Amino acid sequence: MFRFNSGPKMTRRNVWSGEETMELLEIIKEHNFMQLFATATRENDVYQMIEDEMQKNGFGGKNAGQIYHKWKNLKRAFYQSKKQNKGRAICEFAEELAEILEKPCAFKRRELDPPMQAVDGEPAPVKRRNNSQVKTIRSQIVAKLTKAQTENSEEFSKKWNDLNDYEFKLYKRKEKEQTTAMNRLLEETKSSFMSRFNDVLAGRPLQLTNIGDDEDDEEEEEETDQLNVIEIETTDLAVTGEEEGGTVLGWCYMLYQLIAYYTIDKGTDRTLWEYLGGTVILFQNAALLEIVHAFTRIVPSNPVITTFQVLSRVMVVCGVVMATPTGKVSPGLPLAILAWSVTEIIRYAYYALNLVDAVPKLLIFLRYTTFIVLYPTGVTGELLCFYWAQSHVAATKQWSIEMPNTYNFTFSYLYFLWAVMLLYIPLFPQLYLHMFAQRKKILGSGSAGKKKSN
Repeated sequence: MFRFNSGPKMTRRNVWSGEETMELLEIIKEHNFMQLFATATRENDVYQMIEDEMQKNGFGGKNAGQIYHKWKNLKRAFYQSKKQNKGRAICEFAEELAEILEKPCAFKRRELDPPMQAVDGEPAPVKRRNNSQVKTIRSQIVAKLTKAQTENSEEFSKKWNDLNDYEFKLYKRKEKEQTTAMNRLLEETKSSFMSRFNDVLAGRPLQLTNIGDDEDDEEEEEETDQLNVIEIETTDLAVTGEEEGGTVLGWCYMLYQLIAYYTIDKGTDRTLWEYLGGTVILFQNAALLEIVHAFTRIVPSNPVITTFQVLSRVMVVCGVVMATPTGKVSPGLPLAILAWSVTEIIRYAYYALNLVDAVPKLLIFLRYTTFIVLYPTGVTGELLCFYWAQSHVAATKQWSIEMPNTYNFTFSYLYFLWAVMLLYIPLFPQLYLHMFAQRKKILGSGSAGKKKSN
């Protein structure tokens, strides 16, 4: 081991700042002085070279002897820390010392940088390192804590994202299961509804089951109900016959007015609605009683079909023609009135004569044949009235409610008219085919004159 003479410089206390220590370690690492320590014959020359390099970089306060003792203390602290901490060094500048002491020495020594030349009139040039940092144990701990916090934050973010993805997958799977169950329930409900609707259209009775009653009580109730039905039908049919007779005359008068408007009174200045509107309003709205008669079983008409037929006509009269000026001049109005009047004359005449069991075969044939032409004609006229009326409703926003208002409610009469028009698409084929089924049932059997049907 080489020893340095204790000169005047050694009398100073060997206190190193963190910046000076970092500069020493950087010089040893950059210039591969560990290789010189292993191969040099005079170790004092190596420390002298380190001193010269530090002075050239602006750290001229340390001589070779102080550098020797500082390097010795750094190595001792590093190895003692590794021994005490089971091979892991925990001391100041542990990372830098590990990189120098534990890294194999390079066989090729890096050349020293040439000395920087001084310029006249300027201070001596000093080599300073960029971003020099004073490293202490506290700074190392803070750096490690920051690194660990960053790693933990990234890990937490990754786990959080994984948890969100897992919850989203669970939500999508549950939503898919609920959607499948809802679609299955809707299909079952739709099938059940269509089955019952077809039974009603076909005139088949619905099966109703009474639970909790004794057999004797059920028999007594059935007998009582049958007697009550017979009494009601016997009493009210006579009244209905008078009503039907008057209704036939009313519709005949409406048909006469329609024909007279285009023949006898052809040159009149009045519109068709002004000519016969009062008659249409009276007799068409009076048809609402048919719904009551059908549901109370006063007449054997199908209540569902009767409701659709009557309400569609009342809607045309009250909600379209009476409500809008464009509906009154629609080309569909004469078509609808012609189809309605002819149909009702034949139908009510059939009902009236059927009460006395005197329906001629020609009337039966007309009852179940003329609908083939009159039904599409009437529907076409009704739809034309709707179409002519919607332009006025769209321009004036008639009977529509817009936001904001007190009740926080909105309603568009224009959309309502279009919704009613669209209902004709599924309902018209059902009713039309039902009439064909009735025609086959009545005209194809031998007891046509004895049957009562709608």
